[in-house]
Amino acid sequence: MRSFLGMTGYCRNFVKNYSIVTAPLTDLTRLDTPWEWIDRCEAAFRHLKHALTHHEVLKLPDPDKPFIVTTDAGQYGIGVVLAQQEGPKLRHVEYMSKKMPSQKLAKSIYEKELYTIYKALTHWRHYLLGRFFYVRNDHHTLKWMRTQPVLSDALKHMIEVIEQYDFETQYIKGEYNRVADALSRRPDFLGVLITEFELADDLTRSPVEAYCEDPFMAEIIRRLEAKDKVTSVEFELVNGLLFLKKAGNKRLCVPNQEFLRSLFLGECHDAIRHFGYKKTAANLLQQFWWPTMMKDAKLYVETCQVCLKDRPRTQAPLGLLKPLPIPERLSESLSMELMDTLVTNKSGMRYVYVILDWLSKYARLVAMPTTAKNEYIIKLFKEKWVRDFGLPKFIISDRDVRFTNELWKAAAAEQGTQLQMTSGNNLEANRQAEQLNRVVQHLLRHYIKPNEVDWDEKLALIASLYNNAMHIEPVHGLNGHAGHQQEWNAICLCQSGLA
Repeated sequence: MRSFLGMTGYCRNFVKNYSIVTAPLTDLTRLDTPWEWIDRCEAAFRHLKHALTHHEVLKLPDPDKPFIVTTDAGQYGIGVVLAQQEGPKLRHVEYMSKKMPSQKLAKSIYEKELYTIYKALTHWRHYLLGRFFYVRNDHHTLKWMRTQPVLSDALKHMIEVIEQYDFETQYIKGEYNRVADALSRRPDFLGVLITEFELADDLTRSPVEAYCEDPFMAEIIRRLEAKDKVTSVEFELVNGLLFLKKAGNKRLCVPNQEFLRSLFLGECHDAIRHFGYKKTAANLLQQFWWPTMMKDAKLYVETCQVCLKDRPRTQAPLGLLKPLPIPERLSESLSMELMDTLVTNKSGMRYVYVILDWLSKYARLVAMPTTAKNEYIIKLFKEKWVRDFGLPKFIISDRDVRFTNELWKAAAAEQGTQLQMTSGNNLEANRQAEQLNRVVQHLLRHYIKPNEVDWDEKLALIASLYNNAMHIEPVHGLNGHAGHQQEWNAICLCQSGLA
């Protein structure tokens, strides 16, 4: 009621006999006055609603005066007012309020405020585009936006639209932004199940009796009866019912009794269109509380028969469940990949030639220049792998032009190696090489200089770190014994100046 009167009081100059009209409602806000909604209160409430939405407060837009757009973003809704100055006071032209999209709920307040400005300008585009106006809000949203080094595509789109308009931003304190603030916090935007509730006599007796069987609730009641000040700040006992006091609201504490908790969960889930467990818990939290509420809401929703039958599938389809054959010996099957580092160093190196043994997971990493030709790749393969481990029976690679050309095919046929290419729709067939690429990129970031030009000098160290990693080191699987990892790493670190 105080929030409603605060909003209407902002327009009191345009409502005739405002103080007299609101007297019954003002009386309800006094501490010594019991809450009793009588006919006079209903009449005053309807009169104020009519005045706020009709000619007493609203006015037709004047094209010769600049518009003033006042915005506010709440947790679950947005509120905007379009107004024009008339003497010392603002006259409202139109109100606009909308529910905050679910994908925006977890965003920062700055993104929500930016979204509110975007929606206001597009909603009143016919009034605002092509003329100068003012935007008032209680956050420095646009100033924050210009300090962000990276913006998402959604933010970029909103900014592009906003920059089409000619306006000046004005900061106002939240306490003076009452109308837009009230519009953004309407109760129906909060997903509230009920605004007030009454329990039947038999249902009232159930929690009172169950409190004794719940050690957690019983301890709280014992402390309240002992006049414990700390407990009295958070909890209150009214007619045998325990309430949690939070943010000005009283929430009924539900004891650990399956019947009661299932009843309230059903009211907040089954009766509200079977939303997910987070919205169910949010609805429940408006009026009720118990320690394991979120966990119980999740379990209730996961076992809801209606949801199990009717909820649409949102999970991506599973991958192909056909494993590739396991090699019988070392160096029988290899994966190859040319990983682009996107950085050309002073030696002209840009690519990492990745060779991976499928059985032992042992890998060789070789730096390659941008201008490497097919003959050079074949030479590298023979020097870096065939000379040490012999000819492979199979080579799996993607459809890079350097692996699909006739020269590479002829070299493979000459040594009796079968080439197997991944298809465009089945790239997961070379998943081991893709995974190794991610590991190499991750390790390189820890050792290269900020300008990234020395990455090729660290490839030997990166290969050693990978090949000596647990569980069974690839070098152990290849040679039958562990490699001298610590000594090799120490040498590399000393040479690079990191030790």
